[in-house]
Amino acid sequence: MRVTRRNKILLSVLACLLVLPVVTVFGLNRYVNDTSVPLTDSLFPESAPKRLLAIFAHPDDEITVAGSLRRMSEEADAEVTIAYLTRGEAANVPKTSLADLAQRRTVEADNAGKALGADNVELFDFRDSGLPTADAAEAQSTISNLIDKYRPSVVISFDDRVGFYGHPDHAQVGVWVKTVLNTRRHALYFPVKHFYQATLPESMISVAKDLSPTFRDMYPTDPAQGLPAPTVAMTIDSVAGEKRAALDAHVSQVTVLQAVQPAYDKLPSWIYFRILSREYFTQVF
Repeated sequence: MRVTRRNKILLSVLACLLVLPVVTVFGLNRYVNDTSVPLTDSLFPESAPKRLLAIFAHPDDEITVAGSLRRMSEEADAEVTIAYLTRGEAANVPKTSLADLAQRRTVEADNAGKALGADNVELFDFRDSGLPTADAAEAQSTISNLIDKYRPSVVISFDDRVGFYGHPDHAQVGVWVKTVLNTRRHALYFPVKHFYQATLPESMISVAKDLSPTFRDMYPTDPAQGLPAPTVAMTIDSVAGEKRAALDAHVSQVTVLQAVQPAYDKLPSWIYFRILSREYFTQVF
């Protein structure tokens, strides 16, 4: 078939329209991610049951590592449990009562769990926005009982200093989880082999503080008080749709999520999570 000069020009324009977005996405991906952090295809230890327990403060906290949870759930014989110590009833969103919002967010957490392939979703009734003053012994007993019930080989939670972006509830959960694991980890037949804390590299923190009002207002100004450095990362672009579905499950929290993950609802998931294509962890042990 003869290609006319006009058609050659048209083909060139179309090629540019296709290439430019790819170049832009690739460039943004390189800008926000730290490619020096080693990648892994799995957080599960070898020669151990593929059971994962993720422990958070509020429904929707799982979005910090949602892509990784979905990828882990897809492994053969894997069992993923997501637990929240509160029902998120104190969120600054429209509500008729605390009980009403707690009920709505319980349903949303279950729906997010389904999107991520979770086998179990547990919610507890510690007071939202009150974890730093909660009964520590009761909270740690709840966490310890979860470990005994599900026998995970891997536990994921927040860090014990910042709580990802500075929320006191998040950091308190991180403190309790770390305390329980450090207290019990050397006991005979203790199932947990690896403990990971959700974190971010400096490149993402910098971008987050520029674009996210939540990070800008709550993240520590002293770098020494910031998130722990990541030691491992998982790519999540292959489960972009599932992560977006988990975000969308939290219907009551749209404005909150827009502040934490700006423009997540403005771009197609396959573009958004090709830019923010990695989730990062610090391996505590």
